[in-house]
Amino acid sequence: MKSEIKRTEVNLVKEQYSEHEFTPNRKDNYLPNKLVFANADFSRVEQRLFEFFVNQINHGDIEPSYGIEVKIPISVINEYVETRQVMAVTQSMAQKVITLSDLSKSQLEFIHLPVFTSIEYNIDKSGLLVFRSNPKLSPYLAELGKAYTKYEFKTIQGLKSSYSVILYKLLAAHIGQHRYSFVYSIVELKKLLQIDPNKYQHLKGFKVRILDIAQRECANALNPIVFEYENEGKKQRNITHIRFNVITAVNLSRIEKQEFNEAVELNPRLVYSKVEEIIVKEYNFRENHRNIILQNEEYLSKFITLHIEFSNGLHEKVKNRTAYILACLDLVKKKQN
Repeated sequence: MKSEIKRTEVNLVKEQYSEHEFTPNRKDNYLPNKLVFANADFSRVEQRLFEFFVNQINHGDIEPSYGIEVKIPISVINEYVETRQVMAVTQSMAQKVITLSDLSKSQLEFIHLPVFTSIEYNIDKSGLLVFRSNPKLSPYLAELGKAYTKYEFKTIQGLKSSYSVILYKLLAAHIGQHRYSFVYSIVELKKLLQIDPNKYQHLKGFKVRILDIAQRECANALNPIVFEYENEGKKQRNITHIRFNVITAVNLSRIEKQEFNEAVELNPRLVYSKVEEIIVKEYNFRENHRNIILQNEEYLSKFITLHIEFSNGLHEKVKNRTAYILACLDLVKKKQN
């Protein structure tokens, strides 16, 4: 008895692309969370080139059945990637796939998608690096309205370690969803960071070579994300999970204020001399206001709190910090309506 052979018709349709016009000096990158948590085995140079591509996507113009064509002048690329590096990595980059999977599901399911159909440079002496993305990737890139991650282009390009890049974006994704404490199994974490599961069998090596480096780089980034991590659970051996705690600007300000108070107890004269130096150099107080702040313990404490908050990026809309502090201390008359 002959077995039935199922035949599937494949319609070969010519791939079409929509060109997204080059826009210089875009501050932020936007990426749907599904792609933030996806796996693409990019080297650090490939990551930088991918972020150039992401930076030029006009998400409102994505057509789900079309690929995206982005043309970037090589002079712009050269700010972070040399031309010789572009030549060296784009061949392998054009062959890379991105793997989308849901780690929370009990049943394994995934999809492998090539990221680009072609990458070309300087055709007809254009001086342009041209990316053409896989049309099948477009529906995922278009999911920006559901859950997405926003991060600064220059910040992500400035990170050195490829693991730091991935972890920074993971942290940014959680922060965007207002999650400041979360847990990953070490198995999940290695998969997200694209680390061979058999590598770093000892947790100490994983922490020192991956997490500690990423922690320092993220904290010292242009737009820093400060985080701590700890073993999850009471076990001292065979640790399986790690908890991440993001320290927000508010929490960081509280910690620094507490450290200031402790420093005052140890050496008040030195601390207050430093405070006076800050007041003189960084603010435009009149002499009488400066003396009032320095001689009044309550005013001085409020000034330190506000100064620390400014340093940690709070009160971003305040244009005149001196005037704002004086108003908070009630040392200036408020305008009458």
